[in-house]
Amino acid sequence: MPEIVWQTAADCDRRAFRDMLGSFMTGVTAVAARAADGSTRAFTANSFTSVSLDPPLILVCLAKASLSYDVFSTVPEFSVSILGDWQRELSSVFATRSAAKEEALRLLAVDGSPYVNGALAVMLCSRHELIDAGDHVILLGNVTKFTTGAGLPLGFFKGGYVSFGLVERQLERLSSPLVVGGLLDVDGQVLLCRRPGSPHWEIPRRAAAQGEPHSKLLEDLFTRLGASAQSSFLYSLFQELGDRHMTLIFSMESARADLRQAPEEGVEVGYFGEADEPWKLVRGAMSEGLLQRFFRERAAGCFGLYYDTSDGGRVSPLGGKAMHWTQWLPEPSATPTYSATRQGF
Repeated sequence: MPEIVWQTAADCDRRAFRDMLGSFMTGVTAVAARAADGSTRAFTANSFTSVSLDPPLILVCLAKASLSYDVFSTVPEFSVSILGDWQRELSSVFATRSAAKEEALRLLAVDGSPYVNGALAVMLCSRHELIDAGDHVILLGNVTKFTTGAGLPLGFFKGGYVSFGLVERQLERLSSPLVVGGLLDVDGQVLLCRRPGSPHWEIPRRAAAQGEPHSKLLEDLFTRLGASAQSSFLYSLFQELGDRHMTLIFSMESARADLRQAPEEGVEVGYFGEADEPWKLVRGAMSEGLLQRFFRERAAGCFGLYYDTSDGGRVSPLGGKAMHWTQWLPEPSATPTYSATRQGF
């Protein structure tokens, strides 16, 4: 049995003490409030816990050295949003002092106090008590109302983000998770989204859980982005250089004209035409090439399915409109499959 090495907490390096505390895995919350001058302030906290059911009390801890200390030590109301695993970038932004944080603050929803819309859970609180605790203060909140969502939580362990989901852990071991996304064309413009704090736009997508139907995944995803759409046909199958997952992008169709609604989450949604050169706004050579190919094919009125191959990728032309499998009557065709490079597919 290895020898136990004890450290004296009062005399040890503060970093060593903090690293030890990081052995306790937690969730991640975003705490937000409206300052007296009307500005929005927020910080990320994993030092959150429930305190009492009757009355309904919760607490978060805030460092006295924090720039937000003066605000949160005096505000009468604040919110606590429990973040989901899809809100990792937002958590990172709220933990910084960057310009991206200002943009993320602007996108917060407001109901008395600002809060993160689309989080796993949100609690609106009135201040119950402020307790001095060394170099921190404990902010006790009386929960006045709350709402809950669905999804997996964002976790934090030993200084890094982790997933609580068994499916995600298994996929990480396999190094081959599956990400499903959709490309929606609205009058010659494609829908892209941008997460709070991210400099890049992206084709809407998310990781698929084991056994999750792609059609339901995409329908729910676009609903949360303010668009009613259904998947049509598989448009592109690829793996970005450096990614551990395979990405499937489906063509999306919508029967509704009122697409441009406000998204339910704190993400930004935009519609971009060919003149906007949206391929310059996304990250990854495969996503860039996909958007370039889409506008070329749209202009030609002929679409194809791209898939990765060892020689750089291929595109199989698609003819006609997608139909139910019971209506499909295949006929002999001389239409060839042609090759495409990874940069120009």
